[in-house]
Amino acid sequence: MTKLEKIDKLETKARKRSAKRSRRKDELALAAIDALKQLGYARTSLRDIAEISGVSVGMLHYYFEDKTDLITFCVRKYKAGFVADLEALLTGDIAPDALPRAFADGLCASIRREAETHRLWYDIRAQALFDADFTDVVNEIEDSLLALVSRLFQRLGLSQDGALAGYLALDGGFRYHLQRHLSGDGAAIDAFHRYIMAQFGGLNPQG
Repeated sequence: MTKLEKIDKLETKARKRSAKRSRRKDELALAAIDALKQLGYARTSLRDIAEISGVSVGMLHYYFEDKTDLITFCVRKYKAGFVADLEALLTGDIAPDALPRAFADGLCASIRREAETHRLWYDIRAQALFDADFTDVVNEIEDSLLALVSRLFQRLGLSQDGALAGYLALDGGFRYHLQRHLSGDGAAIDAFHRYIMAQFGGLNPQG
C-alpha cells in the first residue's frame, strides 16, 4: 500500500467515524426532545433526559457538553426541519394565489403533529431573556423564520418592508392558538387557520 493509499484509507475511516457520531447525536437529540417537550426546560435535568432516552448520563456527556448544549442542538435541529417543510411550499409549483391557504394548512398541520415540540421552542425563547447561553440559537432561528416570511412575501408580490410585521403577526397568532390548543380548545387550530387567512387578506401586493 502506497503512502497516498494509506492516507486515503485513514481519511475514509475518519469520515465514517464522523458520520456515525453525527447519526448518534441525532438519535440522542430526538430522544431528548421527547423528554424536554413533556417536562419543559426548567423541570428537565440531564438525568431525566437520560432516563427517558434509555441511555446513561455519561453517554449524553460524551456527545454534549451540558444540558444547554444538548437543548440548543435539539431546538436548532427541530426548527431547521420545520422551516424546511414550509420552505418546500415556497419552492414548489403552488400558484401565488393559493400560497396563503397552503401556508396556513402547513402551519396548522404542524401544530397538530408537533404541539409539544413547538411549546419547547417558546420555552427556550423565553429562557433566552434570562440566559445568554440561548441568545445565539434563538436569534439564529428567528432570523431563519423571518427569512422564510420574507420569501413568502416575495412569492406573493408583497413589499419586503412588511415582512417583519408579517412575521410578528404570524408568530403571535401561532403562539396564542398553540397555547389554546394545548389547553384543550378543540377549535383553536381552525381559528388559527382563519386568523392566518385574515392576515393575508389585509395585505396588498406591490403596485
